[in-house]
Amino acid sequence: MKKLLIDITKLIKDKKLLDKIDCEYLYHEEANRGIFSLLEIAEFGVFCRQCKDAFCVDACTKDALERTETKLIKRYNMRCVGCKSCILACPFGTIFPEVINYITSKCDFCLNQLNENSDYIPVCVKTAEDDAVKIIDIEKENSDENLYFVGEQLVVKAPSWRNKEQKD
Repeated sequence: MKKLLIDITKLIKDKKLLDKIDCEYLYHEEANRGIFSLLEIAEFGVFCRQCKDAFCVDACTKDALERTETKLIKRYNMRCVGCKSCILACPFGTIFPEVINYITSKCDFCLNQLNENSDYIPVCVKTAEDDAVKIIDIEKENSDENLYFVGEQLVVKAPSWRNKEQKD
């Protein structure tokens, strides 16, 4: 199954790469690009330690953070007021303020286009340098240990913060 892969290490290493990635989503404007929602999803899905006692969730006065039924931390940016309490409460420093955007953006993973045309290449893939964003055909069972499946359509490539004994 085709999935959108983002290499978060490449994107964080060279912040200028983010500025060059375009998005063709109809409702996006210059400051409202889907790559930021992808980074946010990746951050909470991969870098967040998913603490048993999620201090970031407790620190949020507007209930903008919550733990989903799949145990991942999710942020609702329409509730977020930008107080950065979650950033201060995180004992591991894994909530990055430059990734949390306050403009509503949403990546639709170009699913309609991919379903209609299997050869379709999204604009973010075309404009991302160094294969920082690409479409891959992969199943969870055949994946590298540095690939993390976040939802049905997104795969994140990132170094693991867990040691081998902690992996499930």
